[in-house]
Amino acid sequence: MNEKTAMNIDLRDVQEKMEDGARTAQDFGRKAVLATIGFYGLAYDKALEMWKFGNEWVEKAEKRGEELEHEWTQEFNKLQKQPEVKKVVDYVEDQVDGVSKNAKSVVNEVEKFLAQFNPNKVEEVAKDVAIKVESALAELFPSYDELPAKEIVAKLPAFKREQLVEIREYEVANKNRVTVLREIDVLLETPEVVAA
Repeated sequence: MNEKTAMNIDLRDVQEKMEDGARTAQDFGRKAVLATIGFYGLAYDKALEMWKFGNEWVEKAEKRGEELEHEWTQEFNKLQKQPEVKKVVDYVEDQVDGVSKNAKSVVNEVEKFLAQFNPNKVEEVAKDVAIKVESALAELFPSYDELPAKEIVAKLPAFKREQLVEIREYEVANKNRVTVLREIDVLLETPEVVAA
């Protein structure tokens, strides 16, 4: 019987060790699952924090941009009130008007001249006229072809009706950008801009 008792004790000891090992494994598994969930929670919390910080940062940047825009507008208005600057602006506007009138007269003369020739030679001469119109536009609006549509649109309100018509014709014949054409059409239809 002694053997049975020793065997029972050994089995009970093994059973206790197995139960302890199972509890330890169960606790470890639970802790691993909780740690994984915790990492997801921490990552989510950090993402929310970063999102909030990002939004605040963008709002601060936007506010600062508005402040700078206001400051620059004030400085620009002060600058425009200076007599020397006013003279330069008037001179440039007069030169633009002169270039515009010269370009129109050149085009009219060429059209009259071309009417005398046969259609085959008209195309060749038309190319020459296009080159002259491009050079007139270059004087009117330097580096036009290199400018993105956004910059061209920003500069359009400074031009008179005749100049806008010339710019529109050139744009249609070349890059044909819808944004630029739409803005020119709007300006041509606006009485305040046309009267400028």
